[in-house]
Amino acid sequence: MTAPNQAAAQPDLFANWQRLSNWTAAHYAEILTAIGIAILIVLALIGLRGLVRRILGGSAATGWRQVAERVVARTYLFFIVLAAAKIVSEPTVLPRAVADTIDFLFIVAAAVQIAIWTRALIIGAIEQKTGEDESGRLGTAMGLIQGLVTVAAFLIAFVVILDNVGVNVTALIAGLGVGGIAIGLAAQGIFRDLFAALSIIFDRPFKRGDTISFGGPSGVTGTVEHIGVKTTRLRALDGELVAVGNDKLLQDRVHNYAQQRRRRVVMTIPLLPHSSPDALAALPAEIEKIVAADPKARFDRAHLVRFGTASIDMEVVFFTDTPDARVHFQARHDIILALLRRLEALGVAFAAPPAAPAAPTA
Repeated sequence: MTAPNQAAAQPDLFANWQRLSNWTAAHYAEILTAIGIAILIVLALIGLRGLVRRILGGSAATGWRQVAERVVARTYLFFIVLAAAKIVSEPTVLPRAVADTIDFLFIVAAAVQIAIWTRALIIGAIEQKTGEDESGRLGTAMGLIQGLVTVAAFLIAFVVILDNVGVNVTALIAGLGVGGIAIGLAAQGIFRDLFAALSIIFDRPFKRGDTISFGGPSGVTGTVEHIGVKTTRLRALDGELVAVGNDKLLQDRVHNYAQQRRRRVVMTIPLLPHSSPDALAALPAEIEKIVAADPKARFDRAHLVRFGTASIDMEVVFFTDTPDARVHFQARHDIILALLRRLEALGVAFAAPPAAPAAPTA
């Protein structure tokens, strides 16, 4: 039973080939003209791609121009050729097999090219948001993001191709949705940390090299060394390496000292109650001169604030305009030393701290 069917299929194939050959022979002039027009269109599109890249600044482009230039640069020749073939075929009466082949190849090329553009745009936007230096330092997290974007873009392109060639993709999409839910439930802890890593990338509460603390008084203070997919690693102040899950890290209050534009210093100076009122009155102006002499510090105020149990308390407030903790501590150190020398020169002495209450005797 199969031999007659095969014999019947062979004449049909031969007949189709013969009809295509006859059509080609009868319309060779039109075919050559169409090929010439298609070549001109291809050259025009390649020239347009180069012109747009030059307008955007080429390889020296920065900012969002750089993102757009990268997207345009990823317009590949296979898409340009098939786009030209599609343009030329529209007004031309072609054999059905030829027209269907051009349509199919153009759909494949367009879907793949749009996926490439989408991937370049999303990754470029992420790098623009985080900054090129920082995105390079994120390492594993950026690699995973690029992988996820690539898989998602080309998976959508594959589904679009199947849908345009007549395949019912409803069951495929449903299967992908069920599979995605199952994977998400099985790896929800990993995905929580992954999305927390994405939040760190986009919101930028801290970056590599920043000094942060979290967890309150009993928490950790350290310098961020690595932002990964699941954990962020800190070099604590006493030297050990601390790894904390990204999700847990963002659930706590994070203090970023690198983003601190200035540091406030509040000092309470206990002075002897019998100090000269004139010396105490002159002291705020003297303190202001001392603080103003340090280029890293900015004076705010100095006032007598209270009578203590054995002292008159003066409160001094100034700022250091630096996020660097070492510079801040050095400025405070220098100001305290200068203040001690000035108090000694003015004859103003510190009050002794109140004596501790005696222990009860048996």
